[in-house]
Amino acid sequence: QSDIQGLVKALEGKDLAAGTVRNIYDTAARIFASAVDDRVIPSSPCRRIKLPKDDKGEVVPLTLAQVRALEVGMSDLGATVIVLAGSGLRIGELLGLDVSDVDFLRRTIRVDRQRAQSGALTPPKSRSSARTVPVGQTVIDVLAAYLRAGDRQSGPLFVNALGLPLTYGQWKRPWKVAAAAVEVEAPAHALRPFYACALIAGGTSGQQWQMVLGPASAVGPVRAVAHLCARHG
Repeated sequence: QSDIQGLVKALEGKDLAAGTVRNIYDTAARIFASAVDDRVIPSSPCRRIKLPKDDKGEVVPLTLAQVRALEVGMSDLGATVIVLAGSGLRIGELLGLDVSDVDFLRRTIRVDRQRAQSGALTPPKSRSSARTVPVGQTVIDVLAAYLRAGDRQSGPLFVNALGLPLTYGQWKRPWKVAAAAVEVEAPAHALRPFYACALIAGGTSGQQWQMVLGPASAVGPVRAVAHLCARHG
């Protein structure tokens, strides 16, 4: 038990977020619980462990009206808002998409890479982040209209004025302006809670939630998002 508490303290010393420390601890606790079940060890040391408190403020999901206002505020890049809100993709995953990753017939988006802030394409955040995400007809219609407007059928899904792959910096500038205009605090990942609430409202299970959103560990995020969705409807 003292060794586990020491591990938690060591992780805190590495300036890891409280949620990250909790996710690591949850994984360790499950491993030890399995070892107890298999009679490898008599008991788990993961008992009465003091975990760091998450000092971040509560994440309040954006409303549909706010999402629509952000879409308008983003002008030519408004389609990115709808895709993020309707798929739960991380911004890096969105910017790493090619047109071929969108299956307009089956209404899915394939995620197998992401675009780093440097502009380079890299593997997904984790093994579970590589996935195929189902999306609604609204997302499909918005993407079809976006591609028609640019007269494009292949290549990077989202591009800048020069037709080159859209970078995070190029996306973030109009995003910050649009967020300020509608007076919402909207970091780049603000639309993931919106999508998570939609999934939970539709009766999606925790396991399905994890498969669609692709976090490394969905246990903590599901619990947090389910709580805030219950509070904010």
